[in-house]
Amino acid sequence: MNSRFQEKRTLFQWINMMIPYIYTIGILLILVWMATSSLIIGISTWQENPKAFFLQEIEVDNSNTVQTVQETAFSLIIKPFVESNFNQVIFRGLFLLFIWFLLFLIIPVAFKRLKRFKFLNLEFEVDNIEQAAIETVEISGTKAKLMAYFTGDDASGRTLEFLFRSAIDFKEVLEYFLEETQIGYKNQPINGAFSFAVYTGDTPEKFVDLIDESKETGEAVVFNRTDDLNVWKKNYLVYYFAYDNLEFTTVIESFTYSFDIIDKYLFELLHKTIAKNIENIEYMVALTNSESIENQ
Repeated sequence: MNSRFQEKRTLFQWINMMIPYIYTIGILLILVWMATSSLIIGISTWQENPKAFFLQEIEVDNSNTVQTVQETAFSLIIKPFVESNFNQVIFRGLFLLFIWFLLFLIIPVAFKRLKRFKFLNLEFEVDNIEQAAIETVEISGTKAKLMAYFTGDDASGRTLEFLFRSAIDFKEVLEYFLEETQIGYKNQPINGAFSFAVYTGDTPEKFVDLIDESKETGEAVVFNRTDDLNVWKKNYLVYYFAYDNLEFTTVIESFTYSFDIIDKYLFELLHKTIAKNIENIEYMVALTNSESIENQ
């Protein structure tokens, strides 16, 4: 992969992906424990006293009649219900499930952008809608600055530095500016780490459909994964561009950043601006050389 910074999956991506699986496995383990414990108690009770399997017997202490009469309500209703091994398994299981539910209601707050989260008497305040809107404007403004840089004199001057024997290698210049864009995206406020590759020959089979679509439309193609928690899949931006009888395919990919329409136009502009700058520089060099020959 031709990039100065090779994007890697972050720890939070792994955590976000694993949370639903851990949550489900925990619930299943608790339910299995409840079912297994109940089954063991049921088998043991059936072997010792089949009648008690359907109806728990009440033990009466004849040595203390007065105390038995006073505790009749508790002994007949509450005490057998609480002391039952089977009921204790249910109570413990429900308590574990409650703790497990509560734990996984609180944990996502650290990873999700919510305005307010409330559970019972616990309330959490996090990023609000206004802040998210401000961040969107800042991100769009940063991308606009990159576009202005591509079309400015500074980028043209940088392109001139790649001049070698009256010619400039388009791919070399493209990779240079893609690395600069990569650094710009990685920083605030975009925080959009990505990797890239520029192909001039055979391309990976998985990009064939996206490349064909880019050829037909003449535009960059964005393909974002549907599940943001799946760290095995990436988001892609693919652009086919023909220059000087050569075919170039630029593939931008990211585990964390979802590409939008501004990204699409930004990378299209980058390719077209580089081609225009190279043509202008090579034309001026050729014109200068021809004038020099004529003066000789």
